[in-house]
Amino acid sequence: MKQLLKSMILICLMAAYTMGHSQKGMGESDGVARKGDIPELVTLKGVIQEIKKGPCTYTTGKSASGTHLIINTAHEVVLNVHLGPTKKVSEFVDNSINDEIEIIAFRTEKLPKDHYIAKELIYNDDELVLRDEYLRPFWANKRSKGFWK
Repeated sequence: MKQLLKSMILICLMAAYTMGHSQKGMGESDGVARKGDIPELVTLKGVIQEIKKGPCTYTTGKSASGTHLIINTAHEVVLNVHLGPTKKVSEFVDNSINDEIEIIAFRTEKLPKDHYIAKELIYNDDELVLRDEYLRPFWANKRSKGFWK
């Protein structure tokens, strides 16, 4: 009976560890806003080919699902632009496939080639600010609301 109890406790602990570890991406534990070293910003232009929602292995956040825009540039380069947690950002880009977009973004050394993180999105004559001048995301704010300029 004691062996069964020990086995059950071990299984529960392993399950809790696995679920807790899988909730977060494999990125660094702190985002760029906490490091104080602001990466160079670049402007990307293209057409939104796809909107991906699901697990992101490069996140530093706690969200299990992230939203990414797959854009095709004028030079036929396909870029993967990380927006943020699906729960917080997906409503801003739903129904935008085939829209032209301009994105102010940055990269970190941990990201693969042609992957970027969006700071601002400009499309349909609107500008959506996702991160402030220190690259801190709006969802880190208590109000957790993105805003249009």
